[in-house]
Amino acid sequence: MSVSKLGLLEGLLYSLGDEGIETNQLCELLEITPSQLKDLAAEYERETLQIIFYGNKCILTAKPVMHAYLEKLMIDNMNTKLSQAALETLSIIAYNQPVTRSDIEVIRGVNSDASVKTLIAKGVVESKHNEQSRSQLLYTTDYFLNVFGLTSLDDLPKSTNEENEQEEMDLFFSSMNEKQNNEEQ
Repeated sequence: MSVSKLGLLEGLLYSLGDEGIETNQLCELLEITPSQLKDLAAEYERETLQIIFYGNKCILTAKPVMHAYLEKLMIDNMNTKLSQAALETLSIIAYNQPVTRSDIEVIRGVNSDASVKTLIAKGVVESKHNEQSRSQLLYTTDYFLNVFGLTSLDDLPKSTNEENEQEEMDLFFSSMNEKQNNEEQ
């Protein structure tokens, strides 16, 4: 069975998720030129998905027609409890934004991709491309503020020791755990 270059492109981009892949690496894998890659992406026709380029990255993403459905899904999913890893990751993003996934990994000491994907899926975190960085930058959303009853990031719990970021993240983490425990009762 032979798979077309367009099928391979779709499969690779789907497998890589929201991180995408650098166009030069993708061209090398598919044994095509950058111009041929652009042509393939232009050929890609799905009702709800599209291939886009951010700088030198290629990403498979939802078309705008999906936004309302994804938002409803995220709201429905917010009714589920966040894991400890997701709460820790969320507190790191909230206090240090914008951050990259590798920044989170350095702070937590473990891979946090699954937690980040969960937070993005729940709509409390979003990733944005920055031309100065090859990585996606992670930010909390307005929905994050709404879910956690904050009017701005300035409302995040603050440590009495201004230099202790870890203490602030721990305060946030414990207040989120307390909020979730209260919702369960």
